[in-house]
Amino acid sequence: MKRSTFLRAIAASATTAALGLPRLARAQGATLRCGLKLSPTSMDPHFRLSGEQSILRALHARFVGMSHDGKPEPGIAESWRTIGDHTVWEFKLRADAKFSDGSPITAEDVAYSIARVPTITGSAGAYHIFVRAITGTEVKDARTLHIRTAQPYPFMVEDMTEIAVLSKALGPEIRTADFNARNVRLFSGPYTLADYRFGEFVEMRRNPHWYGPAPAFEAAHFKVIASDASRMAALLSNDVQAVDEVSVPDIARLRRDPNLNVTQIAGMRVMYVAMDMDRDASPFVRDASGQPMTRNPLKDARVRQALSLALNRQAIVERVMEGAATVASNLLPEGTPGTSTNLRVVQQDVDRARRLLAEAGYPNGFQLTIHATNDRYPNDEKVAQAIAQFWTRIGVRTEVATLPNAAYFPAASRQTFSVMAAQYGADNVSYAYRALVHTFDRERGLGTANRTRHSSPRADAVLAEALTEMDTERRNALLARAAEIAIGEEAIIHMVYHPAYVYAARKPLTVTPYYNGAFLPQAVTRG
Repeated sequence: MKRSTFLRAIAASATTAALGLPRLARAQGATLRCGLKLSPTSMDPHFRLSGEQSILRALHARFVGMSHDGKPEPGIAESWRTIGDHTVWEFKLRADAKFSDGSPITAEDVAYSIARVPTITGSAGAYHIFVRAITGTEVKDARTLHIRTAQPYPFMVEDMTEIAVLSKALGPEIRTADFNARNVRLFSGPYTLADYRFGEFVEMRRNPHWYGPAPAFEAAHFKVIASDASRMAALLSNDVQAVDEVSVPDIARLRRDPNLNVTQIAGMRVMYVAMDMDRDASPFVRDASGQPMTRNPLKDARVRQALSLALNRQAIVERVMEGAATVASNLLPEGTPGTSTNLRVVQQDVDRARRLLAEAGYPNGFQLTIHATNDRYPNDEKVAQAIAQFWTRIGVRTEVATLPNAAYFPAASRQTFSVMAAQYGADNVSYAYRALVHTFDRERGLGTANRTRHSSPRADAVLAEALTEMDTERRNALLARAAEIAIGEEAIIHMVYHPAYVYAARKPLTVTPYYNGAFLPQAVTRG
């Protein structure tokens, strides 16, 4: 069958099945109504690794499962082990895993999905990092897959928690545009797609062939409500039954409401500030009189340390985030394996910051602009304004420029900014370091989120050793040491705070909070 004919056949059959189901479910009171802050940027589960794409985990199961607190667990893969010299990982698939059309999920489907990831282009945050170590896959039988690496690689299981499993029947020509055009109607997750419109809504229905526990709701309707005030109002008026990303000023009020259940989790995410260390002349750095500079002060470690010392992280957490965060010293919250106990939260020291600026040759300071989003994270613009005020106090006069999320990250990926404030989440320190802190290396898939091209070759060398260390204790010590160099000694990137993810639902519903901020219909339960 030709690809176009195949896609039309799938779309037609699935659309026929989907029509009327949400209406029927509503009539039976079995539809979950949710208010979602951010719309997915693509319906392709391999396109972009970002928070707004997390909803796709309801439609496309990952090869290895992941608990709500970020731990790998059996999913489509029920077990795994290394063979021989640790360059072969053997995964066993569960026997009852099926796609939404009832066809079995096999090792060939997983191999197809892994092979598809590096073919995706045009993404501001690709999944390539999770398959870079793979040199080959071998289907041993329908339920056994061997994944080969060039050298021992300890993070394969964690990597596979990010790989959405698609049917090989979609073929090699399937494109992101096909997902966005609703031509793909085969799903491996607990729900299937009934309908959606970018920036407006996503409707799902329960997958009758899902191997796991049946979700509590037959159908789920996620309405995109970007405005925090409007999303909270929709919850209070019962227009929706549950919401994500409860706005910081509303947390206390919602907790006092007897009709609501408010849940939260410490997010495996960090709010950070990244600086342009790549260019001699950075576009938004000016001298004290406002003239362009040919000598980029952000290349000097003393300047970067001064900017870090200027920040009062505790004040930002308490006054701007109203306690819905914890101060940060590491990439992920304290106690996460691979974080460093030697890294301490940098305490504000204005006098020392000024001395360091003078030592670096900037006794009168300079001027710069910090760029941030204004609709992506709780109080994101206010946080950027607070950072600007702290820097201005040490003589670095700082302006704030904000952009909507949809425009901000593509611009950041083009290295448009000199200084950027954003957040990054990861399942473990290795991911966070490889993507956010490591020197940008397109060929090796490293530094994929390093949009200011900051760099610490010393720390990267330590990480390279960690990436092949199979002993957990030694590996975590190496990861911690890399962070100590890059974040502590060289201050190439500033950690500010770890935000909490807060959800609210009308009783008797409760939202199970996810470490990565995912808002999933299967995570909403009655009672």
